[in-house]
Amino acid sequence: MTHSDITFEIGSVNPSGISDEVYFIPKKDIAAFPTITDDFATAATEEAYASMTGDFTLKTGKNWTRMYNTQGKGKITFEYNGETDCKTVVNKLSMVYPRINAAARAMSKFMANGDYVFVVKHDGKYYVIGSKDYRAVCSISGDSGDAAGSAKGITVNIECPDTTPLPEYSGDIVLSDGTLDCSTGSFTPTPSGESH
Repeated sequence: MTHSDITFEIGSVNPSGISDEVYFIPKKDIAAFPTITDDFATAATEEAYASMTGDFTLKTGKNWTRMYNTQGKGKITFEYNGETDCKTVVNKLSMVYPRINAAARAMSKFMANGDYVFVVKHDGKYYVIGSKDYRAVCSISGDSGDAAGSAKGITVNIECPDTTPLPEYSGDIVLSDGTLDCSTGSFTPTPSGESH
């Protein structure tokens, strides 16, 4: 594979921020990860080098969970660290759930020492924070706010080492009530009477 020019069209639409929903699942509930090419010399395209191919295969009876995110409060980032010839990327997600309730406190309790995979939408694409080889570390804090109208809720920060900065995912996300196709962004509800 060869490098292509990295250009930008002045005046093009270029939205920032992340979606108002984030999807997560315990890594132990994943039977198989999508594949990704880590060898630049054998990668067919830049997309193949930076994107996952295929779907997350889940264990029987398991599904992803959605969590609301306050838009304007969340983001995804990445940075490289490590020694020369051994550098890895650390993918990061920051998000805010605007209430302190039982569900949010329970999530905080089980995520604190768990290992999860997250999928988040940015600029019309879906990106993965989580790795089959490295553990995702969750740091969670809660804040009641200090005045009427002040910000409050649960802040979730995730960091996970990986080989690819924010790998793109275009497969399916199986939820409790249907399936999200990340290649199109379309959601197909589960037919009545069926479950995933």
